[in-house]
Amino acid sequence: MQTPAQRHLRKIESRQNARVKELRAGLQRGLRTGHGLIAIEGEHLVNEAVRSGLKVQTAFVSSASEGLFRDCTWGAAEVLLLSEEVFSSAAATENPQGIAALIEPPEWRMEQMLQGVPLVVIAAGLQDPGNLGTLIRSAEAFGASGMILLPGTVSLWNAKTLRASSGSAFRLPTLSMPASEAFSGLRSHGVRVVAAVARNGSTHPEFAAPTALLVGNEGTGVRESWLSEADARVTIPCPGPVESLNAAVAGSVLLYEAARQRQLQSSESASQHLTRSKAES
Repeated sequence: MQTPAQRHLRKIESRQNARVKELRAGLQRGLRTGHGLIAIEGEHLVNEAVRSGLKVQTAFVSSASEGLFRDCTWGAAEVLLLSEEVFSSAAATENPQGIAALIEPPEWRMEQMLQGVPLVVIAAGLQDPGNLGTLIRSAEAFGASGMILLPGTVSLWNAKTLRASSGSAFRLPTLSMPASEAFSGLRSHGVRVVAAVARNGSTHPEFAAPTALLVGNEGTGVRESWLSEADARVTIPCPGPVESLNAAVAGSVLLYEAARQRQLQSSESASQHLTRSKAES
């Protein structure tokens, strides 16, 4: 018995098909397409997009990978079966998995990342898509509430960024915005900005309160005009003979420390509450 998606399957053998061209452009540019969609490639990413509740507008399947599609539950609006040659012409990877899609991206508001005791990551000019994707994945793993991308930062929808994020880019509230808007918005919500610097920063950062972690460019660090917006600076002590850590690694280490502090505070609060309850009884 065919799935609903398979009943709408249509064979495409031309590189010039409008949907194929849209997929190709989306994967190459790493930006939203003219229809406001984002292009993703690979079975894992497509499954992660669906698991994250995103709508698949068009699914693309290589004729060599048709078997992977038999039990598909993606619910795509349309499914295109491409010849291997046509699929390879659109793919962004050297060894395509034979699955790709055009999906509707998530839409976020700043208020969504500032609820509770926010922990926001500010990517200040990260240019390597692998670094940005890794940082997004770490941010979700360690309980960050969102991420802000300042000008000069690589696109969130870059194919390498999405692969490195392993699906976290679909779920973590993320916004691109001018620095002035970002810092004023954080300040108005009482969020303290802590900048990661290679040297001369505190080695005992405090992350339990509402915090935004500012992570700078891989080569030049945080731009001086943005650094001046920070309430504090933090440096990761490195006993080994290295000048500094990779931006994504440094951000991940600090996010782990933030999660550790917040878990400790939560445990202490729970213990104090239990002690008071026993005393009152």
